[in-house]
Amino acid sequence: MAVPTELHPAIRQQGVLVVDDSAVQRQNAVELLRSAGVNRIFEAVNGVDALRVAHNLVQPPAIIVLDLEMPDMDGIEMVQQLAMDGLRSSLLVASGAEMAVMDTVRTMVETLGLPLLGTLRKPLAFGDMAGALAGFAEAAAGKGAPRCDEDAGIDVEALRAALADGRIRPYYQPKIRLDDGRVAGVEALARWCEADGRLIPPAAFIGLAESSGLIGPLTLIMLDAVVRDLCAWHAAGFYPSVALNVSAPSLSERHFANEIIGRVEAARLSPSALVLEITESALVADLAGALGTLGRLRLKGYGLSIDDYGTGFSSMQQLSRLPFTELKIDRSFVRHADTKWRLRTILESAVGMGRRLGLATVAEGIETAAELALLQTLGCEYGQGYLITPPLPAAALMPWIASEEQRLRTICA
Repeated sequence: MAVPTELHPAIRQQGVLVVDDSAVQRQNAVELLRSAGVNRIFEAVNGVDALRVAHNLVQPPAIIVLDLEMPDMDGIEMVQQLAMDGLRSSLLVASGAEMAVMDTVRTMVETLGLPLLGTLRKPLAFGDMAGALAGFAEAAAGKGAPRCDEDAGIDVEALRAALADGRIRPYYQPKIRLDDGRVAGVEALARWCEADGRLIPPAAFIGLAESSGLIGPLTLIMLDAVVRDLCAWHAAGFYPSVALNVSAPSLSERHFANEIIGRVEAARLSPSALVLEITESALVADLAGALGTLGRLRLKGYGLSIDDYGTGFSSMQQLSRLPFTELKIDRSFVRHADTKWRLRTILESAVGMGRRLGLATVAEGIETAAELALLQTLGCEYGQGYLITPPLPAAALMPWIASEEQRLRTICA
């Protein structure tokens, strides 16, 4: 057995806690840790014992190797208590439980915001332990797509001023063809750009815009910027489609379709250059209004995408009601689908549904090469996510494509 690369300093200093009611399995984990170079090791026979050990230490253990099925306090209860106590040790779940239970635990740990090294079947092997130790730094840092800060202290007057000053503008996230890596389009995402360069994400102000009646002006400001950027790109020989999110209040407004049609016609752009993304919740809010607005826009040639497909209760019903041209699969079904068979099954069903209906299929939130490879295997046509790139300002898009063209071809090869 080869000893892995140098251990993270936190592992050496804080050690590893092994929690398992089976003396045999616990001893196996301890021996694997010692073989991997870990000298500071603690043991516990159940959740109650483990919490006592963790709280008595000067610093909590860097890693907790955790069984699920234990007396007095099982592994699931212990994870919940760790979160309540504010103990952020990285977790390596090792259990003989069925995979559906393991997947549920993985999702629970991630939802609680605790670092997760993995969920593994017992008995553990040296490669399992070495891999977990090697991945400690990444898990502890919470590596991944940045999360939006939804509590930015924004009020209606600040939002109104930002709209008037032109501080809310689109950033563009490229959408690539998964068969060859070519950029086929972009999604326009609202960003509030402060003078000091700070970006306020949409989660912090879109809800306020909807509740305050400012979502209509915000959407039209975004549309105007998208039209200008499209004209500039066309002049440079770049012809992407641009997806623009549309909210429920806008769909309910009878004259909203006219606003879009008028602006696009004035710029002499083809309606096919725009794809309007609509969530299921927007359709449910005012079905009659949505049907009228979207029906008119589709008649004119605009693309229609059902966004976050699968997160609502009426996905299939909405597909039957409206002339969608694209199906966007929510990131919650993409993330970890390469390791969770239930998610893979749902993802395969969504891609198959889109293909049978003749819709373009787009996967959101691709973060790893394994997720991209799975989507290719399932026949998904397009993808976007942080593996490809975070959203970019308009001026950076074409230079990014030029510099990343070879990398995109490589990751799709």
